[in-house]
Amino acid sequence: MSAGQGDFPEGLKKDSYKWFWEEYDKLEPVYQQVFNVKKSDSAWEKETSGVGTGLLEEKGEFEDLAEKTPTEGYICYGKNRSWGKKETISKELYEDHQKLANFLKSQMPQWAQDAVETMETFYANIINLGGYTAGHDIFNASIPNVLSDPSGDYIYDSKPLFAASGNDRSSKGGGTYYNGLGALNFSLANLQTAWLRMTVYNNRKEDDTKMRIMPDIILAHPAMKFSIDQVLNSPDDPTSTNRAINVVKGLVKPVYWHYLDDTDQWTLAKAKFGLNALMRENPEFDMWEDKDSKTFKLSIFTRFGHLINNWRGLVSANYATS
Repeated sequence: MSAGQGDFPEGLKKDSYKWFWEEYDKLEPVYQQVFNVKKSDSAWEKETSGVGTGLLEEKGEFEDLAEKTPTEGYICYGKNRSWGKKETISKELYEDHQKLANFLKSQMPQWAQDAVETMETFYANIINLGGYTAGHDIFNASIPNVLSDPSGDYIYDSKPLFAASGNDRSSKGGGTYYNGLGALNFSLANLQTAWLRMTVYNNRKEDDTKMRIMPDIILAHPAMKFSIDQVLNSPDDPTSTNRAINVVKGLVKPVYWHYLDDTDQWTLAKAKFGLNALMRENPEFDMWEDKDSKTFKLSIFTRFGHLINNWRGLVSANYATS
């Protein structure tokens, strides 16, 4: 029997997609709670960071409206990356239709799990690598001969995703800010520090006018579950001896992500604010013959990436810097 790339039995191909998506749709990845998932139709995307012209101004009778010039934000780039793998199937298995069907039916749920775990790892790494002072390629949207990302291995303002005090980032209005708290262990008091950093000090647009931003989740490794749950769920202040009210009870929702690396890093976040997961191409399957080995190759291929257009929805501590 000889087969080419298009000779994969069409019925089995349709069944493979069905088996794959039946499992895929059950998996509920965590990244979808953190990132704004967006359909992408190109190799790269371009947006502008948040801008504004300030509040409306009172207008007197017969007076002209106040004229303001918009502030141009930073240009933000994101790119889609290609992902995939292939596996070898024997000629004998390929030629036994029933065995091949049984094999694919058992294999597709595993491939669905593999695809989700790949995405979970990739998107969690944006948090894992966000404090690297030298940046990281995961933030670089450059595509050879197509796009040169001017911010390189940093996010759009040429700073790490988590920039610490002393490495302050600048707005287009000239203000300076930071959202990295360095080596600061999780506690009730330090949670308040992070909350104030986001909502009182970093709550600015690119022209430095105020905006409302409130965190709603805290991202952490499962190893931090008990210390975080104690702080967020206790009716009384767990650090007080006089049964004072716990002012942070239920303040945010904890999200424990197994794909985070640091067991003590914690990140206060506004979910789906500034972090965008780009979905370019759904998983697709192919099969073809390797004539040299008389075997068949079965492959899965997909494309996805990310775009960051605002850092203000994140404040992190105890992150890796290299």
